[in-house]
This record gives sequence, structure tokens and C-alpha cells, in this order.
Amino acid sequence: MRLEVGRPYIAGRVALAPRAEYNFRGGQHELVLCLAELTETEVTAVREGEAEFALLVSGDVIFLFYRFGGAIDWSDAPYSWHLVPPGQRELPLPPTSDEGRAPLLAVLVDADRNLVRALRALTLSPEFTRALHEAIRAQAARPWSADRYDAELRRAYDRWPTSEAMLRAATVRTKGGA
Repeated sequence: MRLEVGRPYIAGRVALAPRAEYNFRGGQHELVLCLAELTETEVTAVREGEAEFALLVSGDVIFLFYRFGGAIDWSDAPYSWHLVPPGQRELPLPPTSDEGRAPLLAVLVDADRNLVRALRALTLSPEFTRALHEAIRAQAARPWSADRYDAELRRAYDRWPTSEAMLRAATVRTKGGA
């Protein structure tokens, strides 16, 4: 899929449901934010504002937290390697050095019009990269149960009812580098 600012995110669709999705597929990290009633301040924040990320693993659920500038406050995107289509599943490679930084593509989509409004390539710190890759490899090695994943997701949101509460339990944080 080729993404381009000003073009539809999903061909043939008029609008999309608002959501945030983190994925590691095809060997690439991607954070897609589909926001309704998108403002220019939010577009600018994703394009060039300070980007921050945090990580929490709760059972079989990996939560990627994100914040962009002062316009998009902390929020979370749950992830499971097992929910990635089989043809796109790829495990992160083991680190070749202590300084390896994973690239992450941030995509901002105007959900009301299904238009890509911002694309930004960022890098994650070596410590964050190691923690995230280890979590994905560990998750992939465990047997899959959709019921267990759903139950653990509910338990996490019951335990931490807001992103801010979950963020306090995060194990690692980083600022996104250019």
C-alpha cells in the first residue's frame, strides 16, 4: 500500500471509523491515527511536534502509548502479533548492536474524509526498540487464544481505566527521533 498525503488511506472508502492502530507487520512499525473532526493543530503536531512513546505489556496484550506535541494527548493502541494477517507476520530481528533504533511510521488520517493528512518517519530509542522487539517475540511464541486476549484487554482497561493510569505502569518511554 502506497501512502501519500492528500490521498485516501483506504481506496474506495468515503469515511473511516476513528481509531488508533499500532502494527508491526512486514517488518515495519506503523502507528495509524484516524481522527474525526481533525484540526490543523493536530496535523502540525503529528508532522513536526515532539513525539513521545511508552510501552506496557499486560499478559498477552502489548500497549503502545503515544503523544504528539500539545495537541494529541497520551493515548494507547493495543497490539497482538497474532492479529496481524499471516502473510504479513514477521518477527523483529534480534539486535545486531546495542544502538539499534527501530523506525516507526506515523500516519495521521482524517477519518471523516478518509484522507491521509500527515506522514512522519520517526525512530525509537535503542532501549525502547529492544523492549518492544522482545515483547513482540515473546508474544508470538505463546499459544494464541482470541478469548484470552479479549479477556486480558478488558482486565487491563478495568485495572487502568484511562491512558494516563496505564501510562504510569509503562516499563519504558522514549521520544521519537527524526
